[in-house]
Amino acid sequence: MSAPLRGAIIGFGNVAERGHLPAWLEHQDMRIVAVADSDATRQARARALLPDATVGGDAAELFASVALDFVDIATPPTSHVPLIVAAAAAGLHIICEKPLAISAPDYAQVYEAVSRAGVTLFTVHNWKYSEPFRRVRMLLDDGAIGPLTGISFETTRNGCAGSVGDDWRTDGVRAGGGILVDHGWHAFYLMMALANERPRAIRAQLARRRYRTADVEDSAQCTIEFPSLTGRLDLTWAGDERRTRWQLDGRDGHIEVDDDRVSVQRRGSDESFVCAQSLSAGSHHPEWFAAVIDAFRREILDPSVRGENLAEAEQCVQLLSQAYASHAAARVQPLPAVTR
Repeated sequence: MSAPLRGAIIGFGNVAERGHLPAWLEHQDMRIVAVADSDATRQARARALLPDATVGGDAAELFASVALDFVDIATPPTSHVPLIVAAAAAGLHIICEKPLAISAPDYAQVYEAVSRAGVTLFTVHNWKYSEPFRRVRMLLDDGAIGPLTGISFETTRNGCAGSVGDDWRTDGVRAGGGILVDHGWHAFYLMMALANERPRAIRAQLARRRYRTADVEDSAQCTIEFPSLTGRLDLTWAGDERRTRWQLDGRDGHIEVDDDRVSVQRRGSDESFVCAQSLSAGSHHPEWFAAVIDAFRREILDPSVRGENLAEAEQCVQLLSQAYASHAAARVQPLPAVTR
């Protein structure tokens, strides 16, 4: 039996502690042996939860002083690119919270870094491992409603997720954007995985309805054009409840997901069932992260599948950057061809 892979968490905020660490502690093949966070309070918290780990304030010092195989980057979004480049230069495999990058030039920078180093770069697309998504994917694979003709996602939150210390999610310098960077990224890869097609164009309208003095959007409406269907997103942090609702129209029926309830209308019959997991229960979803780790490890160990997740992330970067361009120009923006 080979030794477990050794990893470091970079950024020990709520997502790392509540979303990632519980799954890392249960995993037998990959262990967290180090943590880096610039905040002394968070370093103390990491020492309490991981008494055997090396804890420090600087990621580069950890890369140089601790024997590592991989890093788990869970810092605010605009710090992802320099941390990925530094980790790749140190020869480390990388799992990174979304968004992987905000712009196409940023994506090109990380792509070149990991290609040159020959390491895996894997973005946390954890919603694909939720029970509601997996059940819907199985229904579609079984032909329950025939070929899809349209997909609509509604994500309503009564504020953005809380963060440690000051609220970086509404700070454009650190967050790189608002709800599009947060829930929009999740919606992009989920919608592509349901459509099984590459998007061709996007139109977006953004607004500030709750955080009026912030420099990022808290609400977004997007229309995404696929070759054979249209996807629509309606995202807001300005609601008075937490609710996630997906609607899928097919040639032969309709599927609706309302948090934990999945309803299927087809061929004159209605049926529904309740999942054990709800899409709006909490912000960190530790129950989905174990499968993310397994998929990351698979890409590390099997070069034949390495890059599948990165290709998906590249399309998310394109959708994200073109959504902002669409809002600024008030017109539909085509998506460039994926070249890598």
